[in-house]
Amino acid sequence: MNTTPTPSISLAGLEAALPDLAAEARARATEFETARRLAPDFALKLKRAGAFKVLVPVKAGGLGATLPQWFELMMALAEADASTGWVTGHANITAGLIHASAEPRFGAEFFADPLAFAAWSNLPKVQVKEEEKGLRISGSWSFESGCTEATFVGGMVMLPPLAEGRPPRMVAALAPVAEATIEETWDPIGLAGTGSHDVRFDDVFVPWHRTFPWPAGISVAKYPAGIFAPGTWFISTGTAATHLGLARRALDEARALLKGKVDRYTGKPVLEHPSTLRSLEAAEGLWFACRAGMREALSAIWQSAERGAPATAEMRVDVRVATATAVQQGAAIVRTAYDVAGAAAIHRGGVLQRLLRDASCLTHHASANQAAYELTGRVRCGFDKLTFRI
Repeated sequence: MNTTPTPSISLAGLEAALPDLAAEARARATEFETARRLAPDFALKLKRAGAFKVLVPVKAGGLGATLPQWFELMMALAEADASTGWVTGHANITAGLIHASAEPRFGAEFFADPLAFAAWSNLPKVQVKEEEKGLRISGSWSFESGCTEATFVGGMVMLPPLAEGRPPRMVAALAPVAEATIEETWDPIGLAGTGSHDVRFDDVFVPWHRTFPWPAGISVAKYPAGIFAPGTWFISTGTAATHLGLARRALDEARALLKGKVDRYTGKPVLEHPSTLRSLEAAEGLWFACRAGMREALSAIWQSAERGAPATAEMRVDVRVATATAVQQGAAIVRTAYDVAGAAAIHRGGVLQRLLRDASCLTHHASANQAAYELTGRVRCGFDKLTFRI
């Protein structure tokens, strides 16, 4: 447990600190990209502000925010720096799932550390041996975003079915970061600052209380915070927040680059050119529509949570569709901004060039890629029943 004194946290306190945190993320984005991780001192500031526990109830040591409030905060951080937005969103998702799905014993252990942060991945390359008191795991997980600043790491593992004809069991298994090895494999084109390295377990024992069914498990927490399980809809929302944030930044950066720029042949401001205005305004409308869709979908789920009811199939499908659209179209918005900005956008150290790189990554994320439309379409059309994949 980290015993570093930590000031009391609150949602109002985080909202007050947000402008300074965002400004620092904006100023240090290139540093994070070069280091392939968030700087430890900056990650500590986020933790001490409560930015990693926004959705956890106040009684459990969090900020007790609503899902829509959390989404706005994550978009703001992603607008400043996409890697910061993604890591912070991931931290909140894992914290929310631990509170919703884990045994109270593990929840108490995890949240007792005011600087707690769990990094986990759903891409296991591990061997698992079931023992009486837990799991013994050897192997690794890829894409453990933020693992360099995590207190617990691990991820999903597959266990044999309990009976013939039953599906394999899927559980999240987490261990203190000191028991694992971080292999610095993360060297992508975009979102380099997320530090999404591989994490290796070498004969690590994970007691049963540090495991919980996911993503097919049920919530053990009281509502509204119990709404986050089951399903993958929740984890997908972080991708949307990141892409809407970076798309917002791209549109603003493109206009800033074009201000004062004059067409060499006509002498007229480039920003006033009809094709420029059409492209930027169409992208602006698309961004507005994607944000509105996410707001509506998340508000519907949170209203259900406040009534003490789980998210319906329709609600979960709507979130997944809105998320996939925000990510795919967010990338298109960034591309439009990049193209409109002209040659000034091509410099490696330029903001628009970094945004273009960042926007190329999450379009491949399992929760928001093109296959998401097939999953939601099959449920919406009645071909499949709702499963944990949504």
